[in-house]
Amino acid sequence: MYKPSHFAMDELADQHALIEANHFGVLVAQGDDGLLATHVPLMLKRDEGRLGTLYTHIARVNAQARLEGREMLAIFTGPHAYVSPSWFLERSINVPTWNYTAVHCHGVMEACPGPAVELLGSMAAAHERGRVGGWSMDELDHRARESLAAGVFALRMEIRHIEGIHKLSQNKPRLERERVIAGLKADGAHGVASLMQGNLDRI
Repeated sequence: MYKPSHFAMDELADQHALIEANHFGVLVAQGDDGLLATHVPLMLKRDEGRLGTLYTHIARVNAQARLEGREMLAIFTGPHAYVSPSWFLERSINVPTWNYTAVHCHGVMEACPGPAVELLGSMAAAHERGRVGGWSMDELDHRARESLAAGVFALRMEIRHIEGIHKLSQNKPRLERERVIAGLKADGAHGVASLMQGNLDRI
């Protein structure tokens, strides 16, 4: 990951928080015929392993399911938005840019112990919690459950290396950052504006 030092997100708690808030990520690996990427929901267990462990599931027919034991990269992207030079006091010396947050996790893919259906049930339960009329894996009839178990591959990846970036105009004076926040809010980019607001006194 390219991350100038003034944009680095080095705190593990911040990296974990971004993953949990934006857990639909991209899993990338080197296959026999080139790079493979799969968009998947990933569940983080913060206290499993030194840096945490990620769990997910993919279709068994996905070529990535045959890459057990190979290194993988999980990419998580948080809020992001275009930043206009028109928001700065000195428009003539600023250029268009993008503010964003992201975390990259490296590790080796392993088959998840236990039935894939159990992992799916845990992930579904996390999303169904508190939902009126929420669904449970217990509602699935036995034929659908057997079909699901046969078609899904569950995997885990203990995070061996993690890095994050929060590019939030830290290289600009506070007044300019406040102007960017106002511009983002006017554009409807409230996620990035909120992150910038929360970091005004930290950076």
